[in-house]
Order: sequence, then structure tokens, then C-alpha cells
Amino acid sequence: MKIAVIGGGASGMVTAYLLDKQGHSVTVFERQPMLGGHIRTLNKNVKPNCAECTDILESGALEFPTAFHNFIALMQELDVELEPIDIGSALFFKNGDRILSKVATHQNFAGLQRLIETIRFNLLHARSAPLWLKTRFASVQNTDNQPLSQYLGDHSIASLWLKLLTLYSYSIPLDLIDDFPAKLAIPMLRDYIAVSWLRVKGGVYSYIEKILERFKGKVLLDVEIAHIYRSADQVKIEQSNGEAQEFDKVVFATPPDQVMTLLADPTEAEIRRFSGWKANVAVTTIHTDTSVYENFRIHHPSEFDFFQTNNHWGYNSYLNQLCGLSSSQHHFLSFQLEEMIDRDRMIHQQQHYTPLYTTDAFQYRDEVIEMNGEHHTYHAGAYLGDGLHEGAITSALRVARLIGSN
Repeated sequence: MKIAVIGGGASGMVTAYLLDKQGHSVTVFERQPMLGGHIRTLNKNVKPNCAECTDILESGALEFPTAFHNFIALMQELDVELEPIDIGSALFFKNGDRILSKVATHQNFAGLQRLIETIRFNLLHARSAPLWLKTRFASVQNTDNQPLSQYLGDHSIASLWLKLLTLYSYSIPLDLIDDFPAKLAIPMLRDYIAVSWLRVKGGVYSYIEKILERFKGKVLLDVEIAHIYRSADQVKIEQSNGEAQEFDKVVFATPPDQVMTLLADPTEAEIRRFSGWKANVAVTTIHTDTSVYENFRIHHPSEFDFFQTNNHWGYNSYLNQLCGLSSSQHHFLSFQLEEMIDRDRMIHQQQHYTPLYTTDAFQYRDEVIEMNGEHHTYHAGAYLGDGLHEGAITSALRVARLIGSN
């Protein structure tokens, strides 16, 4: 069969790779001049745009928990090397206060100060036990159509930290986290915190390169699609330049808010499933500014640290650890910390268009999964799973299984 895959991010490229293995004729349409979607590996699929830099640094997907079973299996199939990393974290408040994880404490302090910081963390952990139990034993049914504020509605430090972990995972501003779907966040917070973590050696985009080495289909970059038409026996992809191609099936591997802009003939059911989705535009910055740590006497940054600014919270990820750099120069990836970073220390800034997860939009997620294949149309994307990389890979496997071999 001739199959069009719309979108060249993780879910799109893995879907194309799996369908190609099954013997289908696959064409990938990507509107950006490069592949990868939210995979942004500096000096692989993107180039630095603020200052010169030759290091392989991540500006998108960073690390992966060992609970990502489908992702790890795919990396093994593609001969992509994964390396273990230690993960630490800390909260830094604008009033000068701080709370460090055990990993962060042991990296920065010894003697009495280490003991004091450890006691503070242990007290926080003990006070948060009821909250951990509440999230741990929340059933999927109980989280249906519930916002995260239903579970993290108090003003405790434990609730704040869990909200910030959600902010870090999905790059959504903290003031929007209360309406984040609990059905998506609770399993993530429950299953991905107390696990070991891995990084992709050579940069996350290297696994897209491995796919391209094996892929026999077509990849069309810088393509703007005007309309997608569907009839009883075919799908027509019409580009903005007037070119048109016909396919047997189409796979949407785009953020869900883009589905309605592309479909020329959406059904009432599709309008209901996708109209509530909006885009979340996240800006990340790669930089070398260590001054954010100086007031807190921190010499060894954690893999993801949270900072409170005058207006909001943001995160700072330590790329030396996450990217396996041996350089004495510190490199970071930040979100919503631009006001704290010296512009002369910025290496790269990148916009990411991700789904804006809201309780209202998310309520039809399972219906999209159940009705995959209607009108020769399939859907893949992280939003159809955990919202993270495992969800992207799992959704691609689902589509390949549904379409099957020739």
C-alpha cells in the first residue's frame, strides 16, 4: 500500500520505519527543513543560532527512564547505544531558600552541611507521604476527566515539586499545570520517578539517523500541506504549491491541534475529538551561564534544577551530565529562565510546538485511539500515550500493527 505519514518527528519517523519494514511504500511529509520534531540535537539536525559551538548538545528530548520498554527495545534493534546517568534535582526559591535532592546534596556538600541538607530533604519526604500514597494508588478510572489540581491542590512543597516535575516533563508553564489532565500526569509521576535513567550516546537524533540508514521510502522536507482529502478508496495530499499525490492511507504524526487545519473534510466525530486542542509554544535556551547558582553556593548543578524568578518557575538542565561532556565549561538547557541568563552566554534558542494538555482536550484521547483507521486515517503521537517519548514509540507500534503487512 501507499501510505503518507504527516510529520517527521519521533512518532512519524518510527511509524514510517515500521511500515517500510512491512513492505509498504511510505512517504514522509515534514514542513520543517529538518527531521526530528521535538528531538533537537545541536550540530546534528539543528545548528547553534546565538554563538559558535561544536559540541553535541540536546535542545529537546534529554533523558529516558528504564521504564520506557518500547523505546529501549527500538534502540536495541537500531544498534543505538544507551548509557546510564545519575539524576538529581533541586528547588531554588527567589528568597534564597533551597531544597536539594539526596544526589544534589552529596554532589555539593560534606560534613555538617551535608547532614543538615539531608535532614531537610528527609523531613520533606516524610511530610509528603500522604500525597505520595494518594498519587501512587490513584486508579486510571478515578483520574478520568480530572485536572491535576484534584490531586496536587494544596500549597505544600511536595505538591509544588510534583507540579514542577510535570512542568519539566512537558515544558508547560506552571500556571497551566493545575488544568493538566491527571490521567496523563499521575502515571508519569508514579512510574517514572523512582527508576534508573539513560541517555542516548552521540545525541538523541542519532537514532533518527539510524532509521534513515534503513528506510527505503521517501522523505519530503520543507513541504507545506494545504489540504488532505479522503474518499471511499483513497487519500489525496494537496501541497500549497499545487502538487498533489494519492495514497491508500494517511498517518497523522503531528501535534493534535494541527489535524483540523489539514483535514479538508473532517467528520463531526473528528471535530469533537480534535477541536479542543491548542498549541503550547515552548522556548528553550542552551547557555553557559553559571551565575544562577552562585547565590546558593552550588558548584555541581543537578540534571534538572528548578528556579523561581520574579514571575514564574523554570528549569535548568545540566547538559554536561546528560550529554556526556567532559569539558570544564558548564552547558545548560533552560526553560522560562531567560531573564536570569546573560545573553552573551547563550548558544542556541529554539521554539518547540507541543500540545497544550488540558483536561477538556484530553477527554477524547482514548476515543482517537479506539477509532484509529477510520476513513483510511490513523494517528500517532506522544499525546496518545504518556505524552513523552515512550508514548510516541508505542503509538507508532500501534499504527503499524493495525495496518499490517502487504
